[in-house]
Amino acid sequence: MLAPLLLLAIACKKEDNGNGQPSADEATNKWVIENMRDVYYWNTAIPEDRNLDFNLGPEDFFDKILHPDDRFSWIQLAKDLEDNLSGVSTTVGLGIGLLQINQAGDVIISVQYALAGSPADEAGIERGDIITEINGRAMTINNYSSVLDAYYGSASFSVQLAHINENNQIVDDREIELTPVERFQEQAIHMDTVINTPGGKKVGYLFYNRFLNDQPNELLQAFNKFKAANVSDLVLDLRYNGGGGIWIAAIMSGLIQANFKEKEPFIQYNYNSNYTDETVTYYGLFGGDSEDPDEVASADEVVTAIKALNLNLPKVYIIATDNSASASELVINNLRPFLSDANVIHIGETTVGKNEGSFTIVDEREPQQIEWGIQPIVVKLANKNGFGDYPNGLDPQYEINEWDYLPWAPIGSLDDPLLAKALGIIDPSLQPIAAKTMSTKAQTARRLQAVKVAGFEDKLNKPIPVDIGNRGRLNR
Repeated sequence: MLAPLLLLAIACKKEDNGNGQPSADEATNKWVIENMRDVYYWNTAIPEDRNLDFNLGPEDFFDKILHPDDRFSWIQLAKDLEDNLSGVSTTVGLGIGLLQINQAGDVIISVQYALAGSPADEAGIERGDIITEINGRAMTINNYSSVLDAYYGSASFSVQLAHINENNQIVDDREIELTPVERFQEQAIHMDTVINTPGGKKVGYLFYNRFLNDQPNELLQAFNKFKAANVSDLVLDLRYNGGGGIWIAAIMSGLIQANFKEKEPFIQYNYNSNYTDETVTYYGLFGGDSEDPDEVASADEVVTAIKALNLNLPKVYIIATDNSASASELVINNLRPFLSDANVIHIGETTVGKNEGSFTIVDEREPQQIEWGIQPIVVKLANKNGFGDYPNGLDPQYEINEWDYLPWAPIGSLDDPLLAKALGIIDPSLQPIAAKTMSTKAQTARRLQAVKVAGFEDKLNKPIPVDIGNRGRLNR
């Protein structure tokens, strides 16, 4: 069994304000500031203590010390933060997008996916389904935020399902009740399959939704399937993947690239001035340079698995959109020095632009005195050639916006325009079929006047920084 690197945390001495025991907020905020002045990438821009209000609530206090360029650091109750990073949540198991469908401002939900084994999945909700009401309330551009409160809560709620008919009209189907599950564990892999094209190509297709460090065996099993099928090409679908752990991202990259060598540099870390920048090999990232024999043994096990299942591909097709961030972007950027820019073929949209890394900091004293945890940006990331300058995202070679094509086809379907584009490049005989499908779906989207609701972000699938996971790597 492969085990991910442990997230290391820091314990700090308790502070006192000089007038007896500090309040809980003050104690938390002093703990936060001590950590942030040490490791935060923009630590020198944090205001001096005399200009800070340590009596604010921790969330308000944390927001006030963040640098204007920092879009991604956050604070959360420690237990919720660690659940979040592990893919554990209270949810009905849907990924959703919002569409405005007319000039009047009416809004509908379009289902991106239903997590396997979730209440939504068990109720028969599928990708491409439409939801027009929640608890009997229709959505508009002005009220959708309040209507979605029930969706993001922990109590049962009802949804009105609908579909698009042959006349391009939205027609209601059934109403169902959904009850969120506490501590539901998401699976990183939504689909892994081999597609046989008319031209005789065997294409591995992996729909990967989160880079979860504690699910390496599932990833290895998928590549074992591809290796056994002798696939000639790989389509890696990261269209909704908001990121996650660098450890599992490196495993994925090693499984894909040609001529994998564990001692080759994989990533560059650029820290604040308190710490020394470094270039890290695959082996070092897996723990091979650790003084802990167990970590070294784990690294050796990872390397053995990668070499056994490596697809040795000269190129890879990666579907990524404006929902793809963090570790998703890292895989694209860090594979390019190994395969060349031209052979890491990005299909979709410009990505989020998360070229930064973080790690989790919690209070590990016993008994624990601070109930909060922080996930600060601590490092700028670059590939082995030193390129990491993509704060505005990575641009695709082939730009396709799935919101222009309705209804959304099932995951892995040849009717999906993003997958169809990749397969059409791999096997040109599929291009006429893809063009016909895309034309039909584009006409439906235009007739519905459907446009993506600007500014909406699904709270259950928010982009997160690359989790570098090991504070112990930092060198003064």
